[in-house]
Amino acid sequence: MNHKSIGFLNSFTLKMIAILSMLTDHIGFIFYPENFIFRAFGRLAFPIFCFLIVEGFHHTRSHLNYLVRLIVFAAISEIPFDLAFRGVLFDWQHQNVFFTLALGLISIFCLEEMNSRRIYMLPFILTWGFAYFLKCDYGVGGVIFISTLYLTREMPWIRLILSSLILYLFWGAFELFGLLAIIPITFYNGKRGASIQMPFYWFYPLHLLVLYGIKTYL
Repeated sequence: MNHKSIGFLNSFTLKMIAILSMLTDHIGFIFYPENFIFRAFGRLAFPIFCFLIVEGFHHTRSHLNYLVRLIVFAAISEIPFDLAFRGVLFDWQHQNVFFTLALGLISIFCLEEMNSRRIYMLPFILTWGFAYFLKCDYGVGGVIFISTLYLTREMPWIRLILSSLILYLFWGAFELFGLLAIIPITFYNGKRGASIQMPFYWFYPLHLLVLYGIKTYL
């Protein structure tokens, strides 16, 4: 089935769902760590963001500019990330998810180029190494997950099966709640929607700072 034929959700709408899920997850992690509902709903965010990375790769005018934006906001977000989740300015033991998304984008580019130039096999494997040594959020599994979504873009049932395996093998049964992201993704119509880009990038570091401020005040 062509998802675009039944779709009524655009890229903007998917981003809003992912952001709401992420915010709920972070509120739960920081303030209500024992609340099952907060964390379960929060599992939708990462699969949707990964899906949007794949779609962004296919629709962006410049892969380089796209990558630079991700890297810049990875750097901007690191201190807010460490403050919110670690309570310190710098913690080299865990980096924010923008690093994972950037490495995932690089892995997609390598897979695309491997069709004609096998030399890209090496940098593709290196993205796994960088994810491991950077200790970025979702790590090697996150990069593999993005690559899998790219490779199965036109095969929804295979995408569902492989996504389930990756979520379970890398992060356990609880992460399978992320499969609920298939519901909004199924109704994606392939369109961009409202042209509001930078606020989405800024939301990540800013909401972490706000949550850290609230936690510190309380």
